Amino acid sequence: MKHTYTVVGLGIFGSTIALELSRLGNEVIGIDLNPNLVSDIADRITQAVIADARDEKVLRDLGVHECDGVVVAIGEDIEANILVTLIVKGMPKPKVWAKALNPNHHKILEKLGTDHIVHPEHEMGLRLARSMIYPEVTDYISLGHDQFTVEVRASERLAGQKMDALHLEENDLQCLLIKHLNEVMLPPPLRYEFKLNDKILLLGTLGNLRKITKYL
Repeated sequence: MKHTYTVVGLGIFGSTIALELSRLGNEVIGIDLNPNLVSDIADRITQAVIADARDEKVLRDLGVHECDGVVVAIGEDIEANILVTLIVKGMPKPKVWAKALNPNHHKILEKLGTDHIVHPEHEMGLRLARSMIYPEVTDYISLGHDQFTVEVRASERLAGQKMDALHLEENDLQCLLIKHLNEVMLPPPLRYEFKLNDKILLLGTLGNLRKITKYL
């Protein structure tokens, strides 16, 4: 289903979001005061506009109030970031994602009722550090309270072995699914023999997941 989104601030963070939303089949409005940033993305999203998003009339003229979601990706001007968030939160329809620059900024965005607050540099730093410690993990999602779903790939060491080779139960871990080529096994058969490069989705704490890396 196609949705309409607005991205305010077309730096690296904002333009990446805008382009990916567009690639996924959505209509995207991009707004920035910098003509060069707008020009760089203009032919790759639905509409790119040189405008001051701190002006509510400008936003309404562009139809932002009718969008499904708005991303406030302004990354240097905290005052502008807060003001745009305040204006959009006053509109009844859009969900708001806003970039926070520091903990105090985060608190202000919370007070404004921002639906989703992101810290891209902080989150990418965590992801990089964890990928350095757990190179077997190709992707992961934090569920909070130290619980993660992680995607790992079966190595030559694991290929040909069954589920008990991972010692999941004794390490309080669960296998949620296995993907072999285009086939997804959900739930995975206990007697399934792993194939090289199978994708395996596991649930548990990072500490417990680390214990089984020697079997992967």
